[in-house]
Amino acid sequence: MVRINSAQSTENFLAPLRSGLWYEWLWIGALVVLPFASYLSLTILVALMISALVQRGHAIGHVLWRQGYGLLTVGLLASAGFAVNRGDAWLQLANFLPYFLLVGVLTTAPRFRPPSQLLTRAALALVLGSLPFSVAALIEYIVRFPTITAQVSDWSMFNWVFDVSFAGHRAHGGLSHPNILSNYLTLVLGLGLGWLVGQARSQPKSRPKLTPVMAAAVTLAGMGIFCTSSRNGLIAAVILLLIAGYLARRHRWVWMLGLVIFSAMATGLFFMGFGGRTLDLALFTQDPRIAAWRIAIDLIQQRPLVGWGLGGFSHQYVPFSVTDHERLFHPHNLWLYLACDTGIPTMVLFCGVVGRSYIAGLRRLVARPNQTLLSYLLGFTGCMIFALFDVTLFDARLNVLSWFLLAGIGVLAQRDDWPTTKPSQESLSSTDRSKPDSPRTSPQN
Repeated sequence: MVRINSAQSTENFLAPLRSGLWYEWLWIGALVVLPFASYLSLTILVALMISALVQRGHAIGHVLWRQGYGLLTVGLLASAGFAVNRGDAWLQLANFLPYFLLVGVLTTAPRFRPPSQLLTRAALALVLGSLPFSVAALIEYIVRFPTITAQVSDWSMFNWVFDVSFAGHRAHGGLSHPNILSNYLTLVLGLGLGWLVGQARSQPKSRPKLTPVMAAAVTLAGMGIFCTSSRNGLIAAVILLLIAGYLARRHRWVWMLGLVIFSAMATGLFFMGFGGRTLDLALFTQDPRIAAWRIAIDLIQQRPLVGWGLGGFSHQYVPFSVTDHERLFHPHNLWLYLACDTGIPTMVLFCGVVGRSYIAGLRRLVARPNQTLLSYLLGFTGCMIFALFDVTLFDARLNVLSWFLLAGIGVLAQRDDWPTTKPSQESLSSTDRSKPDSPRTSPQN
């Protein structure tokens, strides 16, 4: 009898491993833990990608070439070869090439393809995982009011609030800089809004009990963006809210909630401005970004084909060309950054490769509405809007999440009429093995 129970216990323990659930939880866990413990998360992700390369390296290479990442890699390598500072340019390729591989791994992974719910669970986990940062941002913003700061500035529990390198009444939530937190919460806001819109358009009986928790997480993410006093984050949040409001326009409560949110934002901006900065036209017309854009345009005109090499903008920048900035690492616009550092052809190719997946996702959404696809599209849209005014790809945490969203869009946009063959054994459950399938080679073809 004891032997039977022992065998059953062993079987119960091994069941999740055999079914492949460990693979799903590794991915979800690594993504959720990423903002908290980036080194641990990146180690897990690297191990997962190496394992995928060993098992289906040929398929991954084929996918990346079909989607244009091969040519894009050639363009980046060429710009590095002609760079003014080649050492820095070769080093900064790490901000691109590993993430191309991430797209290939996710696109060819059987576990991520519909009808699997892995991408849906990952989106929910990312939104719920942002709650500690949203709450921390709100607490930090409150503590930074002068009257409160005077009383608690000596408290050791608030050292993380005041031991920072930036100025102003801005929250960073433990992510090193307000703009990093703002971009992260913008991504989360898009994911959460897409999920809530999908729930709003579904039948009331089919709505899960998780909806109020998700609504709270999305609301706190919006509040966290406001607390960062990031203008580009606030612009992205407003646009995402407008899109979500339009998609759920038949529901009166959506308009009421939208009115409350916009009224709260307007009131906060009117009385508190942006991080202690008075709200006026000069806040936008005299923004240092404008001067940085002019410098980038001038540099692009000097070397339009191959650029100055990754990192070239920072090497060519003359100290204090932009007011109060002795050093400037990028022109605060992703497209100007790419055109300046890698050349116009590579920038256009980059837009084509990324845009191809994004447009395919939009077409798929119109043809066959999907709640998860909408979430990923809104999340990545938030990233693109944010990239108009800042470049955060130097932060590995944001880079991983952004490329993960793009890969998710590509997977969810794949067609259903592809020829199938037997897939890799990497992550198939016993039920999966009875249904042969194959990694798809492109989300569009």
